[in-house]
Amino acid sequence: MAIDRRRFLKLGAGSVGMSMLAHHAAAAGKRVGTETDDPMRRKRLIIDVHLHAYPADMAIEPSLVNPVTGKPPQIKNGEEHLQACLAEMKRLNVVKGIVSGGTGDRLAAAAHWRDVAPDRVIAGAAVRGSEDTPLPEIGILRNAFQTGQMRVLGEVTAEYAGLTLSDRKFDPYLSLAEELDIPVSLHTGTGPPGISFDPCCRAFRVSLGNPALIEDALNRHPKLRVNLMHAGWPYLQETIAMLLVYPQVYVDVGAIAWLPPRPEFHAYLGAITRAGFGKRVLFGTDQMYWPEAIGMAVEAVESAPFLTVADKQDIFAGNAIRFFKFEEFKKLEIV
Repeated sequence: MAIDRRRFLKLGAGSVGMSMLAHHAAAAGKRVGTETDDPMRRKRLIIDVHLHAYPADMAIEPSLVNPVTGKPPQIKNGEEHLQACLAEMKRLNVVKGIVSGGTGDRLAAAAHWRDVAPDRVIAGAAVRGSEDTPLPEIGILRNAFQTGQMRVLGEVTAEYAGLTLSDRKFDPYLSLAEELDIPVSLHTGTGPPGISFDPCCRAFRVSLGNPALIEDALNRHPKLRVNLMHAGWPYLQETIAMLLVYPQVYVDVGAIAWLPPRPEFHAYLGAITRAGFGKRVLFGTDQMYWPEAIGMAVEAVESAPFLTVADKQDIFAGNAIRFFKFEEFKKLEIV
């Protein structure tokens, strides 16, 4: 029986995600860095560089339970998902978010978020390069970038197509990003449980998520700025090596901030910061179908015992201001 990706997310919620509950529950009683510890927390501005949008009329089924909490979504479709995410962003002082489409017409889904909340949302162009999700005509992206409708190339989910960013089919798109100084956000690391058995992604391989595999692309396009989404998890040593050799490479903590057990995330983030790359870490959630994951990701960073107030300021906003170079980011008052 064919099982699509959303079905695998459901299976992951039941088989893998629920096993995480005990870990998260244990960590909950040990959290530090709360509002009472840090008086600046309520004033802190946050930029979320890794959000996803879905078509407004797409049904979001109750069976798509949050993999960590086990709770079903409180939303019924893509439009309710948008409104719930915007409400969470406002509640948590997430003043800017970079959004890419998660399924369907990915460019249109991101553009809809931007049109609804232009002061809060920046649209990214999600591309893949598979048979069922071919790369868009490059002229479409050139126009979108030049007019400011789209301002990030990504999420680039080459791994789901059995490719890496170094595949030559991406060269025209990377050349365009270089020419127009458009940052690239690339999926790295792993995917949902069983994803390579999904008809959408039969070519997916975990090994293709190794960040070191994009070196050829970086050397062919030396002006490229790349955000390694999911911080290359679990490829820690390769991720650190890439940060060392390529100063134009940053990482975001999308998904890994809230899906793995909290001690695992803290260990991974701690290793990157101990290696000297705290100013190259971007805050992201990769909330997928669950708006509450935005708050879960914020809490995961806030509770890291090894981060100073200045470190948190960098991760939540300062590093994104430097990496993306958007003028409206530079006007934000970071506290």
